[in-house]
Amino acid sequence: MIAYLRKKYFHFLKLIDRIVLRLSFIHERAFARRLRKEHLRTSGKKSIITRQLMKEIKDYCRERFGSPRYWPHLAKLTEQKGKFERGWIPEDYYKYILEPKLNPKAYVNLGDMRSIDHRRFGDFAIKPLFLRIMNNFYSADFELLEAEKVLKLMDEYDDTIVIKQEFGWGGKQVRVIHSKEFAPEQLQKGFNYIIQPFMKQHKVLNDLYPHSVNSLRVLTFQRKNGTIDVLYTMLRFGVDGIKVDNLSSGGSCIYIDPSGRAAEFGYDYYGVRTGEYHKNTGYRFADLQIPMFHKVREACIGAHGKFPYLRVIGWDVCLDESGEPKLIEWNTDGPSVTWEDALFGPFLKDYDEEEFI
Repeated sequence: MIAYLRKKYFHFLKLIDRIVLRLSFIHERAFARRLRKEHLRTSGKKSIITRQLMKEIKDYCRERFGSPRYWPHLAKLTEQKGKFERGWIPEDYYKYILEPKLNPKAYVNLGDMRSIDHRRFGDFAIKPLFLRIMNNFYSADFELLEAEKVLKLMDEYDDTIVIKQEFGWGGKQVRVIHSKEFAPEQLQKGFNYIIQPFMKQHKVLNDLYPHSVNSLRVLTFQRKNGTIDVLYTMLRFGVDGIKVDNLSSGGSCIYIDPSGRAAEFGYDYYGVRTGEYHKNTGYRFADLQIPMFHKVREACIGAHGKFPYLRVIGWDVCLDESGEPKLIEWNTDGPSVTWEDALFGPFLKDYDEEEFI
């Protein structure tokens, strides 16, 4: 009887999972339709998708992904790119079918525990000044610190610091203040924090936009044979006085080719072109050459090699004043591919389907 009930229980859980997955697909596709409309509205353009082009998109979805229902995200990408390209992967297929195979659920949160990145990656990571974990303060070596000592350290440090909430997303839980302004009560109870030096970035990145630390998003992909490729790199930067470079917080981005040269146009969160120049500094994007770019790629590939449990990782990297790459954070749960695929790809069209099984 117990075995029978257990079997029924697991059957019920599988049924719930299928229902949740189906609802997720419905929500994701409705979201894609809204984003497509939002793109057309913000860009001021008319839709380029004709009846014939829609048929081509649906036929491609049926041939490659087994169903024409994946068309909404590809229609959105088509509007963003200005044309349809075979090789794209719909976001709902990537998120619910492909990514769970590439980044198993048991390991997707490896990148979220950012308070130990300096131990994982050594000099590639930014060493914190101190940490706040489980409402207690610790040094970078995890020595327990009294609050009074932390305040004294901040007073003596006398420089700009960055306060990052662990598990934060999109730059929403990041604050930049002077160390003398720090007070323990500024940190919410129940959350862990990393308190870091404010990194002075390389002159090239500072000239582009000086009010945020402008970071490179490097997406690495591990093949089935264990070798690691860089799928794409883009540079994100702030605008209009904001102090973070995240696109979801108002920043913009440009594509960086494998030689470290920037593309001609910048883009906003909706994939709309923002022009050939930074709107505040006047910096011409096509003139930008990332210094020591080969070191950035090598550092990300080497770091990915330490965590072969995950096959797709998004690395956020900045360059310090001397040009050394420094890891800001790494993204293992939902590293973005499809949005960038529309503007700068497709990145996965040359991979055999066997790579994804």
